[in-house]
Amino acid sequence: MLGPPAVFMLFSLWTVGSMHDRALQDQAADIVRNLDTRVEPPVLSLPVVLADAYMHSHDSYFYIVLERDGTVVTASSPTAASLAARAMAARPGEFFLIPHKGGEPWYVYSTTYDGFRIVVGQDSMHEDVLFDSIIREVAVLMLWLALPLLLVTWIVMMHTLNRAFSPIARAADEARTITPGGAEGQISSHGLPREITPLVKAVNAALARLERAYDVERRFTTDAAHELRTPVAVLTARIDMLPEGPAKESLAQDTARLSRSVSQLLQVARLDAKPLAMDEDIDLARVVRHAVALLAPLAMQEGRRMEMTAPNRPVMIRGNAQAIALAVTNLVENALAHTPAGTPIDVQVTSEPAICVLDRGQGVPADERMAIFERFQRSPNTASSGTGLGLAIVAEIAARHHAVASVEPRAGGGSIFAIRWVNPA
Repeated sequence: MLGPPAVFMLFSLWTVGSMHDRALQDQAADIVRNLDTRVEPPVLSLPVVLADAYMHSHDSYFYIVLERDGTVVTASSPTAASLAARAMAARPGEFFLIPHKGGEPWYVYSTTYDGFRIVVGQDSMHEDVLFDSIIREVAVLMLWLALPLLLVTWIVMMHTLNRAFSPIARAADEARTITPGGAEGQISSHGLPREITPLVKAVNAALARLERAYDVERRFTTDAAHELRTPVAVLTARIDMLPEGPAKESLAQDTARLSRSVSQLLQVARLDAKPLAMDEDIDLARVVRHAVALLAPLAMQEGRRMEMTAPNRPVMIRGNAQAIALAVTNLVENALAHTPAGTPIDVQVTSEPAICVLDRGQGVPADERMAIFERFQRSPNTASSGTGLGLAIVAEIAARHHAVASVEPRAGGGSIFAIRWVNPA
């Protein structure tokens, strides 16, 4: 720790010892800059401020301009002119002392310019020039010392901050990956600062409580849906044993809707149970074509015509083929349930990519187009007795695939239900 102060002290002492020399050289340079030797005799035209300073210095500093033979061309004062002979005795470029009666000796510097001798001097009482020079030299030194030091400090500081905050950034990344039902629902406290560890532990405890509550709700939904399947199946079998008639037909329709509601509840429970495995390369055209083929008998049974169009090349996305098929199934079943019998249903796969189901139903009012994709939300204008889960499942599957489920009016009447990928992977 003593090294830098000692170096600075030694440099300061050396600087003070050389300031007289530098000050005199600067003073001589001022005379040279303002000396016009192109005329005879030469003319010295000092700036007003500098000339006034020499005039009122009381010979504490002076200048003399001499011919080669020692003749005085000009001097700052008669006293200075009287020192010409002693000044000529010194060689140009030398520093020397000239005694001063009644005061400190002058410290004198002699140089030549264009054949003329320039002599300048200061006495040791002239402290303002010395002080200014010292300040200037020390400031320059400190600047050169400070810049590398600041650079090193900045590098060390950034390295330290990066090391200090990298565990926090890692914890933030872990927090962003936490999802309900996910495999990893905790934030690691390894490497975190002690001041943040209690907060992380509190957050982990809160996440654990939320996960337990979510798990209870999820299990209840799943168990309830499973428990309902058996009674519904038994009820369906018993209705089939009834004699034909209006009552049996009405009961069969109600049971079919109940069975579909239970099936959709199971679908919702499975979606909520765990994240989808989004690791398949899917050809949308192939998956949609297969789902439509499975639904074709149902459409024919109700007297519907269902057509599908798709590009002649694969339309690839990254995701879960089974979930995409489920979304298409729900869109087609929604069209079958909400459009008049005998009207056509068109299924399209576009290279956008997008999946569109077009019907000729009564359409969806503009103020209801967002709400119908929420769970248990049904349009009040529809005559269907669905549960309002089918389109919610479509919206959830679309969101898991970074797509958007939407509905828009179709030209000529009806609706276009679509799943569109804005930025496909």
